[in-house]
Amino acid sequence: MILRLALTLGIAFSLAAAIPQTARADAGEFLGGAVVGGIVGYAIGKDQQKKKSQRTTSSNRTYRSGIPSTTQGAQTQTALNYFGYNAGRVDGQVGRGTRSAIERYQASMGYPVNGHDFQPYQYDFLMQAYYWATSGGQATTQLAGQPLLMAYRRQVQTGSALATAPQAPAQTAPAQPVPVATPQEPEPETTETTSASLPSLFSGGTGGPSLANRCSGVMLQTSTNGGYTTLANMSDPDFALSEQFCLARSYAMARGEDLIQDIQGLTPDQVSAQCDSYGEMVAPQVDALSINSKTEAETQMRKLALDSGLSPQDLAATSKVCLAIGYRQDNMDAALGSALMLVAMGEPAYGELIGHHLREGFGVQKRRDLAMQWYDASLSALDAGSQAVFLPSQTDRPQLLRAAMVQAQ
Repeated sequence: MILRLALTLGIAFSLAAAIPQTARADAGEFLGGAVVGGIVGYAIGKDQQKKKSQRTTSSNRTYRSGIPSTTQGAQTQTALNYFGYNAGRVDGQVGRGTRSAIERYQASMGYPVNGHDFQPYQYDFLMQAYYWATSGGQATTQLAGQPLLMAYRRQVQTGSALATAPQAPAQTAPAQPVPVATPQEPEPETTETTSASLPSLFSGGTGGPSLANRCSGVMLQTSTNGGYTTLANMSDPDFALSEQFCLARSYAMARGEDLIQDIQGLTPDQVSAQCDSYGEMVAPQVDALSINSKTEAETQMRKLALDSGLSPQDLAATSKVCLAIGYRQDNMDAALGSALMLVAMGEPAYGELIGHHLREGFGVQKRRDLAMQWYDASLSALDAGSQAVFLPSQTDRPQLLRAAMVQAQ
């Protein structure tokens, strides 16, 4: 634990300018100096700008503006172009050319063809294929364009998709000065003889199943079924919950990507490194999710938050960024820890994610009994008026989740 804290703070000191150099490191120093200092200032500022722009534009909407540019639009165009569907210039503006490319993609995949109806499962599968291809799939198969996309689909269908999880390709940035040697020197025999073998056998960091691969398979099955499960046609409640898990994951990633896009003062690699460290800091709370009740897990995370000395708004903004990065990189500590922090900071709808993880065993041990506690609490909060964070426009989604939850028990 001491070694992990030392490594974490080493990264924090290399990225944050004004952190007190104290001998003892606690959660407050790390959260205040490393992640929050770089990310939260932007995240909160952007939320305020968005609210302000919504207020100012509502009174001036007397003319037709141009097509808005979005991060998701640019990602879609990039992936469509990569696989040979010719969406044109990557500008984030989804116009006629992009919609035509979407229709060509839909036709080749056997989806319903409608460029104005680009379903999330279609987008998710396209992006997972793109991440896979640019992370080694193209080099391995020596294919390009649509044949490469079809190769990915075959791998998912046969269950052989990637030894490594599909991840967003790393963006070029200056190398991070991560001090790996410093903490290892002074630790002589006692630390190594007692704990050297245990972490390699029992640490849960990277050996678990890939949620990214799981969601690729779910999206493929959804497309085969002709769309998402509804209340009217639900025959497999477990699969319906898996669909909603992957859908919520996609929405969490999209929301975080919007925040990450314009963060100033930190490169994407630096933000990722800080969220990795954030995941390490909340790992004990994540591990406890498989053992503790929902109430106990929230209490532990609130204590960590109080010890940090930071405001709930700051911690929530940081967690939304690190939730997206955790899912993008298949870092379950960062993703689950961020979701738990958001619940602890008063956003109970994120508890749905924890329920999904406990039900399927991603980042935690499978505990369907505990999963039902989290599902029930998040849905009850929505019934009581809490804000929905996943597909808020789909008003029957809570009913679908509750029906699937009851039938899956």
